[in-house]
Amino acid sequence: MEKRFIIAIVLVFLVLFAWPFIFGLRRQSPKTPPQEKVEEIQKQEPVEEEIPEPELEVFPEVSEETIISVQTPLYEIQLTTEGARAVSWKLKEYSQRIKNPEGELGYVDLIPSGLTRHTAMNWLRLKFPDPQIQDELEDAQWEPDKGSLNVDDVEGAQDSIEFVYRTSTGTVISKRMTFFRDNYFVDVDISFHNTLTEEAKLGGYSLCWGAGIAKDEIIKDMEVAGEGPMVLLRTEEGLKLSKKWQRTGFACFGGKYVQNPEQDGPVSWIGFASKYFTAVLIPGPEPWWSDMEKAGKRYAVSTDVKDTVLPPALTAGQVWSEWGRSTTVALVWPEFSIPADGKITHQFRVYVGPKKWDILRGVKGRDSSTESLGLGKMINFGRFGILGKATLWLLGVFYRVSNNYGVAIIFMTILIKLLYLPLTQKSFKSMRKMQELAPKLAALKERHRDDPQRVQKETMKLYKQQGVNPMGGCLPLLFQMPVFWALFTTLRGAVELRGAMFISGWVTDLSLPDTVAAVAGFPIRILPILMTGSMLAQQFLFGTRGQAQSNKMMAFMPLIFAFIFYGMPSGLVLYWLCNNILAIGHQYMIGRQRDKQTGVQGEETVKKSRSNRKGEQNLNP
Repeated sequence: MEKRFIIAIVLVFLVLFAWPFIFGLRRQSPKTPPQEKVEEIQKQEPVEEEIPEPELEVFPEVSEETIISVQTPLYEIQLTTEGARAVSWKLKEYSQRIKNPEGELGYVDLIPSGLTRHTAMNWLRLKFPDPQIQDELEDAQWEPDKGSLNVDDVEGAQDSIEFVYRTSTGTVISKRMTFFRDNYFVDVDISFHNTLTEEAKLGGYSLCWGAGIAKDEIIKDMEVAGEGPMVLLRTEEGLKLSKKWQRTGFACFGGKYVQNPEQDGPVSWIGFASKYFTAVLIPGPEPWWSDMEKAGKRYAVSTDVKDTVLPPALTAGQVWSEWGRSTTVALVWPEFSIPADGKITHQFRVYVGPKKWDILRGVKGRDSSTESLGLGKMINFGRFGILGKATLWLLGVFYRVSNNYGVAIIFMTILIKLLYLPLTQKSFKSMRKMQELAPKLAALKERHRDDPQRVQKETMKLYKQQGVNPMGGCLPLLFQMPVFWALFTTLRGAVELRGAMFISGWVTDLSLPDTVAAVAGFPIRILPILMTGSMLAQQFLFGTRGQAQSNKMMAFMPLIFAFIFYGMPSGLVLYWLCNNILAIGHQYMIGRQRDKQTGVQGEETVKKSRSNRKGEQNLNP
């Protein structure tokens, strides 16, 4: 898709710029301070009798895996006692786009299915570098304090569930997860309680998400090659987004993807993104995550597929199928000590939901700071980010008015057309003047066909005499190109358009082509056909006359755009179609105004001629 769009832009510029020179046209605060919470268990007052051994906490053993269901208005999660991890994470506001065997469209589940046991165990799982603890926890059954959880449909409601496991070394590990009615994020508190009478040391641990995140079932693998694991680093220059998969060169010209090495230093978050959804692990307020003076790795990205199996570089179509379905991201806590009879708690926040700009930019950390975490940086607005954000904001404004994203796109197209009206007016007028000069330019070329320098000199002299700027029709279009590019980048990846219906039975999903039927396997799509027809009508009604070579080149433009836009999201095609229709109307109004002026001038000429004849008759009775 990107390749075809780039080719289109190149062709358009060749026609608009090179041709004129040749032919004369044209984005509860915790109550604990930002540090490790160390709770010293109150010791008994010394007495003369012998001090008994501390009573160990007793937790009932769970012998079989149990699934715990969590329900909120936004999501439906299934947690398992095996590893206290998630096995399903469904978003209630987003449906699948392919029906299940029962013929229904279920909720989107962001935890992939069909993976092997070794890769499907890491969603909110704890992993330890200490092989003794890790081996013990591999298939361990944690004890939950609830059999299910339903967050009441009351504004601001929240509730928690806690999983507890006692290790053979005497350390009690608990994972408390707090769910919110109105938010996609979950607060996770990891606690370590040392029940022994001596200090315990742990070699650190990781809070994981993986392997991967479910990709929309309709999207092709190559469309998400630029997503995947990404981390927001805190550097001296500010926040810096670093993607694990880095493209070398242009994908449409043979560029491939390689894996970037991990970096040391503070982090704001680490996530795993697909085109429309993302899972983000956000560290708590502890200094370890933000102190630039402390050395060490705060995150990890691990891939089960070994480098010896795959080449070091993959094509866009291979990246997701090979790396995306086998990669786990994690926040890494370093080695730490737990005092005797002490407890340490680490705080995290996990966002699992849509890549929606309004939601992502509002996600804050668990400290009292109001500073944005920069989650919005994972949305690709292209090179013209400010224009892309403005476009998405306008789309939201018009959607709140119309409750239909198709109508919102039409309103936005009209507004953009009005904003560029002065430039467009100037462009059309300049093109009209160039058409009027076409016969004179042809005569110049014929008269001085053996002297190219004389032709150029006389042509520029004619432009000056007539007050015509040969680039006047192209420059206004040049100023509009950033807006067109921002619209292309924003509309093709906006989760707002996913599943958004414009017209029932026809355009049912603005993020997909509007396929209404298929003939011999070839999809029939109405919007691209209408768009091509609008371009042909524009040429037929307002095409240049008298310049056969230029008209031959321009005649191919509708066919080129038909090929490019035939597989584009219908929301983008709808914008281009509306833009063409408005352009036809604008050109028609200019033509009528010109004809009216010509008619007035003609009447004045006739009246003047009649007046002159009368005067002559009076002088010659």
